[in-house]
Amino acid sequence: MPSYFSPPSSLSASPLHPLQALAKELEARRLGASIDVSVSVVDAYVLPDSSRWQQGLRRVCVQCTQRAILRPDPVNAHPWWWLLWPGERFDSETAEPEVTRLLPVEEISETARRIRNILILDSTE
Repeated sequence: MPSYFSPPSSLSASPLHPLQALAKELEARRLGASIDVSVSVVDAYVLPDSSRWQQGLRRVCVQCTQRAILRPDPVNAHPWWWLLWPGERFDSETAEPEVTRLLPVEEISETARRIRNILILDSTE
C-alpha cells in the first residue's frame, strides 16, 4: 500500500487533538463523526435526522461518508488534511482509491465546512 495509508510518525506523539477538533467541528455542523486514531482519520457522515429536511437542506446524501486523513506534506512534513475518495468496481474495470490534499491541519473550521459541503449537496452556506 502507498505510504499515505500509514500513520505519520511525526503525528504519533499527540494524534488525538486535531482529530478530535475536526470531529467537534463536523458535529457543530450537524454531521456525525467518528475517529480512528490508529490510522489518523476522521469519518464524517450525514446523521439520519428528520429535522434537517425542515431546515431547507433538501437534497441530502444519506448513505455518504467522507474520510479525512491527517498526513504530513511530502515536502516539508507539515501535517495536512487529505480526503480519501474510495475506489469503485465497475463491470469491466476497477478505479483505485484516490487521495486529495485539502488544507493544513490548522484550518479545521474550513476543512469541516468543505467536508460538509461534499456530504450535503444543497448547502445553504
